[in-house]
Amino acid sequence: MENKRKDKRFEEKNKVVIQFALNSHDANINEWINATTHDISLGGAKILAPKSYPVDTVMRIEINLSKSGQIVKLDGIVRWSKLSSDEETYELGIEFLHKISKSVLSLIRHLYGGDTGIPSIIS
Repeated sequence: MENKRKDKRFEEKNKVVIQFALNSHDANINEWINATTHDISLGGAKILAPKSYPVDTVMRIEINLSKSGQIVKLDGIVRWSKLSSDEETYELGIEFLHKISKSVLSLIRHLYGGDTGIPSIIS
């Protein structure tokens, strides 16, 4: 099976807070859901959450980047969702909707800034 991902994935666990779903019918602006990343890239992440969201749900998320200690706040859109193998959590494929260059720079520094070096070309 061909990998169609644009960005390199990094397997790492980061704390995530899903602040609210922007277009969910049952959205409660005061609802905060704790979750974790399974893997992360510049373009998105696989997030493990206690709740499922429909495909195309836009959400505000906050990721506490474990290695750098930085907190990145950004919007993302659910591209896929499925019940995980433990049948207690859901796996969410989230595509980041980068609007703030500071978030992108924080992710670049976090993912490429350590031993791997920052790539000269980022697609």
